Amino acid sequence: MITTPQRKLPLQTTRRPYRTLQGWALVTLIEQGVVTECEQHGHYLDRADPDARNRAREEAWRNQFPNATPDACTAALEDVIRGIGDTCPDCG
Repeated sequence: MITTPQRKLPLQTTRRPYRTLQGWALVTLIEQGVVTECEQHGHYLDRADPDARNRAREEAWRNQFPNATPDACTAALEDVIRGIGDTCPDCG
């Protein structure tokens, strides 16, 4: 039985889901349940859950964005959450 050599694909490096501090903050807020997504329109919505916000702050303190201080990460979380409302602008 003759086998043909298997063609190897080049290794693909996985990219982080964020490139900026604000992107990191949004991902952290989503992961901790601070914000949800409108099922119909895709806008992010603030859940107004103080426990989730506290979890996000703790996560920001433990696992910072690369080359950022914990204080800068916490400030980025607060900045991003200020820009997210509790109602979808398209739902009315």
